Amino acid sequence: MLYYVKFSGVQHPLDSSFNPRKNELVLCEVNGEHFIGNTGEKTRAKLKPKGKILRPIYDSEKEKLKSFRIDEDRAFELCVKRIEHHDLPMKLVGVDKEWDGKRYKFYFLANKRVDFRELVKDLKEKFDATIELRHIGVRDYSGYLGGLGLCGRPFCCNVFLTEKESIQLEAARDQDIYINPSKISGPCCRLLCCLAYEHEFYKEELNKYPGRGEKVTTEKGTGTVLHRNIITNVITITYEDEIQEEILLMELKRKGEKWFKIIKRK
Repeated sequence: MLYYVKFSGVQHPLDSSFNPRKNELVLCEVNGEHFIGNTGEKTRAKLKPKGKILRPIYDSEKEKLKSFRIDEDRAFELCVKRIEHHDLPMKLVGVDKEWDGKRYKFYFLANKRVDFRELVKDLKEKFDATIELRHIGVRDYSGYLGGLGLCGRPFCCNVFLTEKESIQLEAARDQDIYINPSKISGPCCRLLCCLAYEHEFYKEELNKYPGRGEKVTTEKGTGTVLHRNIITNVITITYEDEIQEEILLMELKRKGEKWFKIIKRK
């Protein structure tokens, strides 16, 4: 069984041999390290687990957990101050302390590469523990926070999308989507992940169509392709007098580099 588990700056799908309650504090193993996480929804998506849920936190460990949370809060405040001191272009979003107390993991956002070597020295001197700074992407952080997308459904990155591929503007152009940043960008200010879902299908199907801007000769004259709808198989062309006409793909024929509308003889 797979459950999403939230840590202080990321969430991972983890395998579990028992059924934890939602929002239950559990001890987890991720990459051989043990941290406390908060369980979310069970997922049926076919995902590769990042680790496993070992067990719930026992009542006898609540005091230790309370002490951990205090240490994490102190570490967060100190790290923010040292970031400001070194004038580093990064934003701290969370801190996790490993269950054995030997490691602190700091999660941060940054738009470019950050030289945080001096920051690590400061933190290591203060806490006498292994210090790890983990750069997380804004799309990963959006998935961690959750919310509703433009479609009205929960963020894909919050529900099932664990591996985020790079999305290029070409994906929108190939699907004849109007390039409006507010319409094709998510709350993370990056291009919508869903632009990639049907991109390859569109690229394959559009090979059957004339390109946007290409000329199509009909009985009314020569028109320019304005839009292509591969769902309805309709091409919209516009003539010089700005009159538009919709033509079915099956009504078109290609001869060399030119496109013609098939004229049905009565």
